[in-house]
Amino acid sequence: MPTSPETTALLARCAEALDAARAAGADDVEVIADASRSLTVGLQNNDLESLRSEEDLVFGLRVRVGARSGFATTNQPAELRALAAEAVALARQSPPEEGLRLPTFADALIDDDGVDPVIEALLGPAGGGPLAAQAVAWLQAARGLDPRVVVDSGELSLSSTHRVMLSSGGGLRSWRGAEAGGSLIGMAVDGAEIGSFTWDADRVRAASALEGALDGVARRFVGKCTAALGAGRGESFRGTILIPADCVSDLLLDPLLELLSADRVRQGKSTLGQRLGAQIAVPDFTLTEEGPGFSNFALAPFDRDGAHRARLPLVEGGVLRHILYDDTEAWRSGRPGQRSTGHGQGAASSTPAVGAACLSLAAGDQPWSTLCAAQRAVLVPRFAGTVDPTSGDFSGVVKGGALLIDGEAHPIAEVSVAGNLYAALQAISGISAERCLLMGTSLLPGLRVEDVSITAG
Repeated sequence: MPTSPETTALLARCAEALDAARAAGADDVEVIADASRSLTVGLQNNDLESLRSEEDLVFGLRVRVGARSGFATTNQPAELRALAAEAVALARQSPPEEGLRLPTFADALIDDDGVDPVIEALLGPAGGGPLAAQAVAWLQAARGLDPRVVVDSGELSLSSTHRVMLSSGGGLRSWRGAEAGGSLIGMAVDGAEIGSFTWDADRVRAASALEGALDGVARRFVGKCTAALGAGRGESFRGTILIPADCVSDLLLDPLLELLSADRVRQGKSTLGQRLGAQIAVPDFTLTEEGPGFSNFALAPFDRDGAHRARLPLVEGGVLRHILYDDTEAWRSGRPGQRSTGHGQGAASSTPAVGAACLSLAAGDQPWSTLCAAQRAVLVPRFAGTVDPTSGDFSGVVKGGALLIDGEAHPIAEVSVAGNLYAALQAISGISAERCLLMGTSLLPGLRVEDVSITAG
């Protein structure tokens, strides 16, 4: 299989580390290298703050010596033999684990075509000027939408990543990708009134899509800032909350995914491992892990273990279908034949951890405007709080919220919300027909949830 000169050079370095680990006594070896470049224009107080260019190369080496494992990392290519000796020494000092294995893949998977040439060119020596000029134009456009908006901080950035993996099983992996994106953080100030802090962000794979994405960020950001002005006191009641698409992960999906992680199940911190095939949400709730990503924001086709990524239904029609596994949690489960689901996440600087990479929540059949026409509800555009991953209880503060009365929004000062994740999944009374693609990796609708406790300050 043909490879680029850059891939060939990284593979040669990884082969050097692999051979050195074998010579030092390792039974199985996995080597990963992450080469990255980035160019970032920082924003602060309505102005440019900095221009940073960074390059990094990190090697991670994981070994098995008998029933013991070791991991070491370095950013010095000249120290790969020392890295191998360190990893093997750490393995010999670590406690043994019965059934220990490493993900020693044997096939080749190379996807080196994910870098947009325009982004790649801008990451070169001459890219700083054009990116800074684009940042200035973007900042001016955002503030031009409403002069009351203050951009406290933010950034416009470009980056590329080249990941290479080698296994003592004879397999190799290579992926190259690039992205561009921006974020804005701030508030609206109208005389003596200061609105609630808010933010917005997006990222794309192609430079041709960046301008449109930045325009969307600016418009959403300004809308959130100005919607928080004129806030009055909220009301205390038990009832309905409306969760826009960009808050669904914070309040519901992130804690649910933590409970769907095989390590949580194994440690007894989640009961969902015993509820496969059970109804855990309303029938309209279908959540899918999209594996290698969406067509306009492709991810590496393999995970941190080198396992192939694939679409995986997590919840279908409200019924729990799968738990997330990386390779380590697959063998630790003790279940015969259990394999990784391709959900090992992480960088070369660390060992894998279980996690989702790309999510879609199926759309409903009601327009968002219809969901918002509730007789009385609280809009939750931002949630700052905690969700107990074991009990599912959540509590926190609604930022920049509004009290909806017969569909009319009245901005309110911070109110507290409290409820339970498991109960909330069964109390979803509406899912919007519209969905938003967030940061390229989450395609989500808005939700209406009943029977939540709301307390005004």
